[in-house]
Amino acid sequence: MSVQDSARDVRDFLERRCRSKGLDIPWWAPLLSAFGLLAMVTVAVLQREAAGDMVMAGLVIVVPSLSIFFIPNTGEWLKNHMWAVDLVPTLAGSAWLMSQPASAFWPQHDFAPAVLVPLTLEMVVREGFRTGTLYAIASAVVMGIFASDTPSGVGVHFLLLFVGWILGLLILAQMRALRAERQARSQEHARATEAERIRIAREIHDLVGHSLSITLLHLTAARRSVAEGDEPDEAVSALTEAEAVGRRAMAEIRRTIGALSTTGAGTAPLPGAADVVRLVEEGRSAGQAITFSSSGDLSRIDAGVGLGIYRILQESLANAIRHAPGAPVSVSLAVADGVRLSVQNPLVGTRRGIGEGSGLAGMTARAEQLRGRLSAGAEESMWKVDLVIPSHCLVRKALA
Repeated sequence: MSVQDSARDVRDFLERRCRSKGLDIPWWAPLLSAFGLLAMVTVAVLQREAAGDMVMAGLVIVVPSLSIFFIPNTGEWLKNHMWAVDLVPTLAGSAWLMSQPASAFWPQHDFAPAVLVPLTLEMVVREGFRTGTLYAIASAVVMGIFASDTPSGVGVHFLLLFVGWILGLLILAQMRALRAERQARSQEHARATEAERIRIAREIHDLVGHSLSITLLHLTAARRSVAEGDEPDEAVSALTEAEAVGRRAMAEIRRTIGALSTTGAGTAPLPGAADVVRLVEEGRSAGQAITFSSSGDLSRIDAGVGLGIYRILQESLANAIRHAPGAPVSVSLAVADGVRLSVQNPLVGTRRGIGEGSGLAGMTARAEQLRGRLSAGAEESMWKVDLVIPSHCLVRKALA
């Protein structure tokens, strides 16, 4: 195994340990902390001429601190009380070191009390504010008892301990903020994914619903021609039209899916306001009596608004064909200060309310996305759909 592979294994191991303990810190942070603690304990032991009892005191401090990353925390008690593994040993080992004054070198800069500083910082980061503060208080008590007569003075060590505690709190706050940001980002991604899924379903629903309605009209005409023994050319013509509508629907489905993909390369633009005439012609060719009138410059309508108008008209015509086949349908599209689309046909039987059915709900949602207002319902003997989009940034201003 190469050095690179070994380093990658160590990194992956430390990342797993950090994640298992809920720590949002880089993998090298515990490694750096371990090396720093080991260096400080080594210097403190050497300042006491590396006596056998002092080496043992150093091991009492280092081993529990390092084992925190190697002891499995699958058990419920151990997972919630991991701090107990190193709290007592590290405090006892530090007291043992400080009980013997430094005499080998740098006696005026004793490292033994300073060992408690990185231990306090790590405890705050790993276990939280309450346990970390308890450890800091216990460390201050140990310093006050065993390091009161150090040449540098116990006040310096108290100051260092306070700095370590503050740094631990800062890192803890940063970790929690990062965790909250990741959670918010994950929730936002889930909401965006759901909204995109609904949007795609609405696009396919509107497209397929309209195409099937037109196709069924052609098939009905062909069936009647065959049943009544009329000219076979009429049946063939109706079937040909049904086939053409089906092919156009398949092409538009592919175009829609392509435009909704990440790249959209090689796809034709989605339909807009200028394509409403084609919708009307398709309905007429299927035998539905549709009158259409338009006023104003359709090129002023933005592409996004145009697609919404197209889909709402598509669903309205599909509903008219489905619920009132053969009945006359009136469509008007006006562009002035804003955009207004009106569709009406005779009311045949009972119609569902605006809150029922995915088609009408989808039309309402589209109108809301366009910051417009949609009303659909029965008025006297007519079923009317009325879409009003006020003048705003989504409608292009007329070119001078």
